[in-house]
Amino acid sequence: MDSAAHLVPRGTAVYREFERLYRLARTLRPTTTDRWNGVLLAGGSGNWGSVDRRSGAITLSDQHVLRHLRGSGFPSTAAEQAQALATILHETTHAGMEIDAPQARNAIRSNLIWNVMEGVAEVRAMADIEAFADRAGYGELPVPDPQYPAPYAAIEGLIVQASGPRKGDGALLDALSRGPGVLHLDCLADGVLQNRLADVVPTGDHPAVRAALIRPMLHPAWTEIRHMGSSIGTGVARDIAVKVNSAVDAIRGHYASGRNGPFPGDVFDPAVRERGGGASTPDPDHRADGSARGAAMPSAQDKVPEMRFLDGLAPAAGAARRPPSLGQGARGAGRPAPPNPERTTGRDR
Repeated sequence: MDSAAHLVPRGTAVYREFERLYRLARTLRPTTTDRWNGVLLAGGSGNWGSVDRRSGAITLSDQHVLRHLRGSGFPSTAAEQAQALATILHETTHAGMEIDAPQARNAIRSNLIWNVMEGVAEVRAMADIEAFADRAGYGELPVPDPQYPAPYAAIEGLIVQASGPRKGDGALLDALSRGPGVLHLDCLADGVLQNRLADVVPTGDHPAVRAALIRPMLHPAWTEIRHMGSSIGTGVARDIAVKVNSAVDAIRGHYASGRNGPFPGDVFDPAVRERGGGASTPDPDHRADGSARGAAMPSAQDKVPEMRFLDGLAPAAGAARRPPSLGQGARGAGRPAPPNPERTTGRDR
């Protein structure tokens, strides 16, 4: 938590406006999880936002977020309001997303999953910012730049790869937004399976086939790309596409040959090698320029703690950019990306 943060009293204009926006964001893309405990803190300028993993309190930067909401009394530009609303979307995404799935066969609990989660939050935020601003009464606002350009580009690319006639990009984004985060890659693998392999893979074999499709998605760059530029993320998505296509061909060939039994698939989670099951993972604690803090991803037998995230945002593009239908859609925002296109600081750091 930001040591300089102070409580925003309930009943103040700024608190009421945030609460209104938070509830609206949840109605756009509903989830059953809601970590926010009703406490709102005004933080400094270093981090644009966070959700406290234990208490559920949400901290938002007074300078970059709260003063640009209606009722604050400060004048704001459209760009500043867009960043503020995007930050709220991003934090709402994290607060409303399940993290762990203790009994799930295809869960990934290694370091890389944090950047996958940030990419999902960025994509969701950018897909919904325009509809959110309009429904919130802020009118037309510009779409902010992504605060995690590489994770955003990588996840957006994977959604495009995994979407199709049986499971479209909107359905995938809805499912990713619900979580659990440790099953984000399993969700994308299910999109590939449903859209490209449903005609050949028996229902009972789906978990094994999804596992086989997850393996090519475990790109080694995931753990390094948090603050890199969009071209890196695009390259990761492209590398994964080649391997996923190869896996699809192998799976289709397996079933076309009439062999008995499911396609041999099992997820190799690097967490198993790192700590025999539960990896030491960076907690996406701070958004703007805070430093990542180490935090253990809960093992299968541990109760999942409330996890703290920062705000993050990315401009929508491609499939994920389409406006949400009623009852769906929300994500986060952040500050403009620095000049260096290959390395940037992000929101939920």
